Formats: sequence, structure tokens, C-alpha cells
Amino acid sequence: MPRYVVEGVDSRGQPVFEEVSGSSESEVLGRLMSAGISVLSIKPKGLAFSPFKFLERFSWVSAKDLKLFYVNLATLIEAGCTLITSLSSLADQAENPTFRKVLLDVSNSVTNGRSFGEALQAHPRVFNQLFICLVKAGEEGGMLDKILLRYAIFSENQEGIKSRVRGAMVLPAIMVLVATGVIIGLLTYVFPTFMVLFKGRESMLPLPTKIVLAISDFLRYQYLTLSGIIIGVSIAFYFFVKSKRGWRIFCYWQLRLPLIGTLFKKAYVASFAHTLGALIKGGVPALRALKITAETIQNIEVSDVIGDIAQSVERGGTFSAPMQRHKYLFPTMVTLMVNVGESTGRIDQMLEKVGQYYDGEVQEAISAILTAIEPLMTVVMGVIVMTIAASMFLPMFDIARIMQ
Repeated sequence: MPRYVVEGVDSRGQPVFEEVSGSSESEVLGRLMSAGISVLSIKPKGLAFSPFKFLERFSWVSAKDLKLFYVNLATLIEAGCTLITSLSSLADQAENPTFRKVLLDVSNSVTNGRSFGEALQAHPRVFNQLFICLVKAGEEGGMLDKILLRYAIFSENQEGIKSRVRGAMVLPAIMVLVATGVIIGLLTYVFPTFMVLFKGRESMLPLPTKIVLAISDFLRYQYLTLSGIIIGVSIAFYFFVKSKRGWRIFCYWQLRLPLIGTLFKKAYVASFAHTLGALIKGGVPALRALKITAETIQNIEVSDVIGDIAQSVERGGTFSAPMQRHKYLFPTMVTLMVNVGESTGRIDQMLEKVGQYYDGEVQEAISAILTAIEPLMTVVMGVIVMTIAASMFLPMFDIARIMQ
């Protein structure tokens, strides 16, 4: 019989952590809830390697699937369908097998007496903390359908920002790859073919030609060494970024690189405003909303700034005071708008306006990057090609002396 690792809280508020046997996850959940235990997490205990379980780690649910789920669930609930009926119906219609399995599990959990928010918590890889908190607020306020529709719009905006940022990276990446391919082709085929004319007289070649020849020979005969260096540097960079200090350094420079840093700063401000505004508008307390927002931001330096705002609010202070100390991230206009929102009691509306404004700023930053990157790459590519060409033709100016 399968065994499950369970984390929860009993009726006295004491934490529970134990292994339980059961025919299915739903059966175990029902038995524990009958015993007065509120289950926070339940996971099957893997006693042996299963290729199917291993492959599940690489399965994923797309943003499109989630957006359709939010909209359809809100529509069904608004039309008068019960939550259980709506979840079962959407699970049957789901084309993604992973998502279908998740929805069936959530539906079974709700059927067994758990709240919708608690059922979602069992799937943190699919449903983020922001959505779960909004669902809980919607359940408590009796406006789950409105929360779901609002979150669908919010998630679409966030995906729009991410896709625009990713789009800004595509063209530079393609140009770099093409330029690298052209340079490698010149150095490993064209240049060596031309240098056959001077075979045996390499010591008489000009210095620039000798340098380019050495690079060409390294690429042609030491490509395994070069591949090893590239792989080694990539692995070292991966582990460096995975470390706590390395990630902090990476986040620091992510916000300060020319052009790219400006884009990321604006994208993070837009994400901060949209996320915090959606949480506050959904009825989540301000302090809790700030902590959730900090968790959803990937850049640790930005998260630390949001943490400072949370500490200010916790001490009875304002949102805007800590923002004034971090002007490199929050310009004066943003701080002023948040301050006005606090004064008038409409901070969620002001944050929504800030988010909309910075969505446009992100688009402008992307356009600026694309405008700057093309001439920059053209100049760099031209200099490299001209250097290779010059190193090829310099010996021709003194060919009579070399060929004697």
C-alpha cells in the first residue's frame, strides 16, 4: 500500500509530521481530516525509482493553460455552478495530462472538505503563492469569481511583460550567434586557406598576422580544449549564480548594466505595482501583500527593498518613506503616486496606474535596446572582420621580401 508524507496542524494547533499508509491521496486526506488534522502538505513517499515519477518532474503547465483555467472557472462560478462541479468539468476538458491530474486532485480535496485555497497549496509548482492568497481572500469575501477574473487579467499582463523582455533578448542573441559563426568561419577556413601562400615563412609575417594566425590555429587544433573551457566556465557560472552570494552579485549587476539594467528595473517596478495592487484590491492585508510580492520578485535586491517597505508598514509607517531611500529603483514619480494613494485611501488604484505606466516604459526600453544594439553589433562585427582582412593582406605589401 502506498505511503504518504504528511505535514499539518492538529486540533490543538500542534504541528504534525508523519508517514501515513493509504490506498490513495484522497483517502488519506479524508481520514486525517476526520481525525481533526488540517493537512498543509501531502506527498507520496518514493521507496523505489519510478521512470514515470521521474518524468513528472519535467512536465509543466503553460501560462496559457492557467489563464484559460482562471477565466473558465470564474465564468462557471459566476453562472451558478458549484466549485466542485466546475473543477471536475475543467479537469475533464483539460488537454494537458499533467494539468488534468492536478485539477482532479484539487477537485477531490475540495470534495473531501478542504477549502479551495488549501487544495491549491498542495501544488506549488503549478499555482503560485499570489494566486493562492487571492483565492483565500476571495473565499472569505464571497467574491471568488471576481478574484479569478481579475487574476486572469493580471496574469495576462505579467506574461506580456515577460514576453516583451524575452523578445528584447532574442535579436541580440541571434546577432551574436550569427557574428560568432561568421568569425569562426573566417578564422578556421578562409584565413588558413590564404595563409598557405606563406607556409614555412611564418616568422617573417607581421605581428597582427601572427596573432590572428595563432588564434586560427587554436580554433582549428585545440577546439576540444576550447570546448572544455567553455563548458567549465558555464558550469562554474551556474554554481556561482546558484550560491547565495553569487545570486546577490548577479542581481546587483542585473539592475546596473547599461541599457539592460534600465529594462530590468522598469520591468520589476511594473511587476511590483501590478502584484501589490492586485493583492490589496483582492482584500489581502497590506503587510501580507508586501511579503507575498517580495516572494514573487526574482531579483533579491528588489525583494530586499520591498522587505524594507514591509518593515516600515509593520512599524506603523508608510509605503513611500522607504521608497524614497531607494531612488535608483523607485523614481520620485512612483513614490509621489504611492504617497498620494496612501493619503486618499486608494493605493490599489495608484499602484495599478504605476503598473500601466511602467508597462509602457518597458516597451520603450525594449525599443531603445533594439535601436542601440544593431549599430553596436555592426561596428563590433566590422572591426573584427576588418582586423582579420588586414592581417591577411598586410603580408602582401611586403610579399617580394617574404617570398625571396
